[in-house]
Amino acid sequence: MIYEKAYGKADVSGNEDFTTSTPCYLASVSKQFTAMGIMVLAEKGLLDYNDPLSKYFPEFPSYAQTVTIRHLLNHTSGIIDYERLGIDGLGLTNKDVLDNLIKQPALRFKPGDKYEYSNSGYVLLAMIIEKVSGMSFSEFMEKHIFQPLGMHNSFVYDKATPRAKVREKAYGKFNDISQYWGGAVGDGGIFSSADDLFKWDAALYGGTLISQATLRQAFSPAILNNGKLSPYGFGWMLKNENGEQIAYHTGGSGGFRTFIERQLTHRNTIIILTNIENSPRTEIRNAIVNILANKPYTLPKISIGTVMFKIRNEDGIDSAINFYNFNTLRRRDTYDFGEQELNLLGYKLWSIKKIDEAVAIFKLNTTVYPGSSNTYESLGEAYLERGDKQMATESFNKSLSIDPQNSDAIRKLKKINNQ
Repeated sequence: MIYEKAYGKADVSGNEDFTTSTPCYLASVSKQFTAMGIMVLAEKGLLDYNDPLSKYFPEFPSYAQTVTIRHLLNHTSGIIDYERLGIDGLGLTNKDVLDNLIKQPALRFKPGDKYEYSNSGYVLLAMIIEKVSGMSFSEFMEKHIFQPLGMHNSFVYDKATPRAKVREKAYGKFNDISQYWGGAVGDGGIFSSADDLFKWDAALYGGTLISQATLRQAFSPAILNNGKLSPYGFGWMLKNENGEQIAYHTGGSGGFRTFIERQLTHRNTIIILTNIENSPRTEIRNAIVNILANKPYTLPKISIGTVMFKIRNEDGIDSAINFYNFNTLRRRDTYDFGEQELNLLGYKLWSIKKIDEAVAIFKLNTTVYPGSSNTYESLGEAYLERGDKQMATESFNKSLSIDPQNSDAIRKLKKINNQ
């Protein structure tokens, strides 16, 4: 271990520290565990990667005969991502996902033709694990992965999990509670800690769960029907960076943000778990890579919008705007002054019924980014919410003069003209 440290709070109101043992919702980083479950069963001869989907789910339309477990693992199945169906939510179950998927009359493309990320595939894989093993997904993960590796702070969160087992909370950009995770498992559903993921990483080098020959497929890109390689293996995104073979994955749900990267050539691993939505994972990762290579690195920038919201709460909106104007030229290396910063702050103020303050922030953003259609559209929406149709119309027209194809601005103008 070169560096290990935790910062901040797992629960602000409860004053509970976030530690390297704190279980964090992994979101899509869970997929590598689902893939491992499939590989464990394959190595035991209980299933085959070329088994058709129809073998396990005969209720699917006939196209399921052309979809294999391998297609599900590497996101080349053509099965629509259930999030596109608008059914994602807290109460969602794997059966709900299945019931909606079997209603789809066709695949999005011929299996193997291309890579298209689909959470649906990993929900189906979790259900296949249950069918083949005769155990719940949670029980299988505990028996075949978490217990053997001593991952005592890792578990699948499903309906059988006591809610009290989840101690930490997750927070949005402006420190509001954003503790969301979906009800389906396989594509997500797993909690784990930084300490446990380090054990997981070590096990992947040692062949503890499966042989290295079997595991090698997880880190091999899928071969598409046209012979080209896709950027995904079994539960891992894959890339080559400066001659380094890298397997990695990101995850996000509500305020939880997760990241794991395994640099397979030099055997460096980076694990980042956080319960703050706007944590700069990419910037932190890039800095760590440079540090490991003895190269100069850049510290992540601080969200100016988050700082302004805090100042606004303490000293008022004028002080927040003055802070922005004072620092915009003086501390650009310290703060993130991206267009989205003020835009998100404006919508946050709108959400707490401070529409005049939101207008002031959106107006500031049009001054800073006068060439952006989006800034004027947001300003127009705020004016419309305030009941100022004339200023809203002017803002939407300005937005369209910059981008005539801005459909939201067009729709809002029609709405005003029809009133």
